[in-house]
Amino acid sequence: MVATACAVALVLLLDASGSVSAEDWRLQREGTADAIASQAVARIVEREGAVAMTAIAFSDSTRPLVPWRVLDNPAALSAFAGELRAAPRGLPGGTAVGRALDGAMAALDSAPCAAEQEVIDIATDGEADAPATRHARGRADARGVRINAIGIGGIAGEDPADWLRENAVTPGGFALRAAG
Repeated sequence: MVATACAVALVLLLDASGSVSAEDWRLQREGTADAIASQAVARIVEREGAVAMTAIAFSDSTRPLVPWRVLDNPAALSAFAGELRAAPRGLPGGTAVGRALDGAMAALDSAPCAAEQEVIDIATDGEADAPATRHARGRADARGVRINAIGIGGIAGEDPADWLRENAVTPGGFALRAAG
């Protein structure tokens, strides 16, 4: 039984599939790490309470980048960001968004605290396995898990956030395209 409470249990999914360029991988990893270590996030944690967080890379399978940590101060947030920056990419393969969401749901089952909210944030260029992605989204929605998405890269002229909004994001979640 989980003894401690936290405001949010957050799973960060980063797309490490073969379709993600080295630059887009860097954008995901560094952008996520920068956000976690930011003063804005530190103020939110101070105001709302501790956050349990893990980072997972995905392609056809998933691999932990940073294991679960309970983050309750700026030093803990900065340390998590440093671990994320140092984590190797690995995982060449296809983009299996549905499988990644299912893996994130399984990770939430092992969160180190009882969370008021469960959230999955996914960054991907993937427009893959739409039926599996919609099924995973339905399971998350039924459990009350919010899925947010950031589209990276993508085919010229197409916004991957549109596909994510249609197939992955749950009610109350958001999808946007990373501009940098």
